[in-house]
Amino acid sequence: MTFYELTKNLIISYKTFFRLFWRTFFRSRNTQARLTPRRFFMMAGFFPLLFLVQSIHWIGFILDEVLFRGYKAVTVRSPVFIVGVPRSGTTFLHRVLANDSERFTTPALWELILAPSVSERKFWLGLGRIDRFIGAPFARSIRWLERRIFGSLDSIHQISLSDPEEDYFALVPIYACFILILPFPFPDELGPLAFFDDQMPASDQERIMVFYKSCLKRHLYVRGTDKTLFSKNVSFSPMINALRKTFPDSRIIGTVRSPLNAIPSHISSMMAGAAIFDNDTRGHEFRDQMIAVQRYAYTHIMETLPHLPADRQMIVRMEDLQTRLGPVVQSIYERLGYAMAPVFKTYIQEQDRREKGYKSGHTYDLSAYGLTEAKIYQQFFDVFEKFGYDPPVNDGQSAYRPEIGAAGKSI
Repeated sequence: MTFYELTKNLIISYKTFFRLFWRTFFRSRNTQARLTPRRFFMMAGFFPLLFLVQSIHWIGFILDEVLFRGYKAVTVRSPVFIVGVPRSGTTFLHRVLANDSERFTTPALWELILAPSVSERKFWLGLGRIDRFIGAPFARSIRWLERRIFGSLDSIHQISLSDPEEDYFALVPIYACFILILPFPFPDELGPLAFFDDQMPASDQERIMVFYKSCLKRHLYVRGTDKTLFSKNVSFSPMINALRKTFPDSRIIGTVRSPLNAIPSHISSMMAGAAIFDNDTRGHEFRDQMIAVQRYAYTHIMETLPHLPADRQMIVRMEDLQTRLGPVVQSIYERLGYAMAPVFKTYIQEQDRREKGYKSGHTYDLSAYGLTEAKIYQQFFDVFEKFGYDPPVNDGQSAYRPEIGAAGKSI
């Protein structure tokens, strides 16, 4: 990324920030972002924090151009991307494969939200060394706070600053991260990200992908250029063509799941996020938006990945990850041309034994979203046919479905 491209992104970033500020406080009537007292106070605290954190990131990016220009020479060789429909086991597969640390490097959450620049990572890594030298009081405090703050979300998505996480968080500084739809529920602003390959203007696609590639280079510069970059993002499912254009030698694994579980699970988890900001999710507008996101993800994966070379792509069912993790991981490695190290193979075998029969605590009521299994089956009939999913039973009217997920992991 050139200094001109960096400056362009910086200007667009701050223009977007102030536009979202204006819309949030002065143009939100009759939208999902209507300004209730609770939302007003939430956003009154959120905006200053966002401005501060984003400004620190941009200072870090600028310092990189002066202090760590070597990151520009890094080559991102044959990266591996996990994409998938939301709530289809991408997090579990990502964290399982990330344990092959001899081969892969993948960003942790703390790197993405606290240190997307090389300068910031050097600062925090240095602080970590000092903390360990004095007995790690800071690290212990962070772990305690994580459990206090994020513990209630474990059944939906287990969160820890040290865990591998979706690196689309690195796109927050340029407001190209779809999760921002939760604090800023303005579909015209962020909606095109969910249909990236078809709805995002070509100039914006190029700008975003250049920035993203520079983030991956920064990660490899710090973590080791001999490693294979390993990324997981359900929000990149709409970006498969853009990823292939930017990284022609990339390998892409897509995950899918029966729509009977994936659809309500996605709506449920997104509504939980929307509730934090007191968004208006009454009626069916928000639900229909999330179903459209799922529809596009399924379709894009089905229509795009099978046409790539066999050794560059694979589609995995979440249900198979739950019941036969070992054979699935073995088939992924064989397809991509990787040899599995003995230590990693032992880990996979143990994880496979832990997987079978696990049920998570995440449940949802289809009727609460105005859905029935029959309606989902009708809208996603092609997905059931393509991946061999059984149609609903009891005429498809069952309203309650337990979440089935990965042992000790979020899905």
